Order: sequence, then C-alpha cells, then structure tokens
Amino acid sequence: MKYWMISATMMLALVACKPKKQAIVKEEDGLGAMSEMLVGNEGFIEVNKDYLGPAKGDAITINALKVVGDSLFVEVQYSGGCKEHEFTMFTNGNFYKSLPPQLPLFLEHNANGDNCRALKMETLKYDLKPLRSTQTKKIKVFVNDDKEHMVEYSWK
Repeated sequence: MKYWMISATMMLALVACKPKKQAIVKEEDGLGAMSEMLVGNEGFIEVNKDYLGPAKGDAITINALKVVGDSLFVEVQYSGGCKEHEFTMFTNGNFYKSLPPQLPLFLEHNANGDNCRALKMETLKYDLKPLRSTQTKKIKVFVNDDKEHMVEYSWK
C-alpha cells in the first residue's frame, strides 16, 4: 500500500508539472464567426541590437501571419515528425523608415536533427507588446524578409 501511494503521488506530480505544449485558441473574426487555431507555447520576441539575421537553420515555410490583440500568430510548415522542433523569433529593433514604420522579424527553426518527412503545420504565438514605440501607435511587421505576409499591429 505504501509503495502504491508513493507511485501515485509521483505520477500525479509528473502530470501536474508537465508544461502544456498546445492549446486551442478561439477567436472572433470581426464578422461574428468563431475560428480555432492550434497554437504551441507562447513565445517571446528576443530584441538584440547586434542581430544580423537568421543563421543557417532548418527549412521552414511561413504560410500566414495574423495579429490578434497584442499577439502575433505565425502559421509555419516544415518537415519532421520524430523530434521536438524549436522556434525562436528575433529582431534587431531597426525600423524601416515608412508610415507606419516597418519592423523586420526573424524566425529561426531548429529541427534538432529530425530527418522524418511528415509535413507538419503549426501556429506559433508571440507577444508583440515589447515592440511598442513611444513615437507611433502602430507598426507593420514581417518575418524573414517576406513582405507579402506583412501585418499591422496597433495599440492605444
């Protein structure tokens, strides 16, 4: 009985401490319709003034960007399926001179040696609040030089 209680307590502790990897986010599209996105853990955009751009990393395709409130949702596609993939978003904080100002972001992908060939899609979520400027109330952001998917972020 004693060993059963210890085992049960350990299992409960492991399950309770395990970080949540994905969540379903429901949002209203402005027209009254609800949509759902499967989103990985929320990430933070690292601001590094010396950052020059992505180092040679693993292949990734950015399918879409979307701003909802203070969050940037990045829909990515990559091959894998056997190992955990890591994504890190950077910016050097250098705004392009335009109205509104444009800020390039850089998404780095580390597949951790995953050679599997399944086509994976994931929506990553990043907090945009650290990018706010006192000079303006809105900016445009784009990722990995893909201005085709540029989105606007505004705040009050």
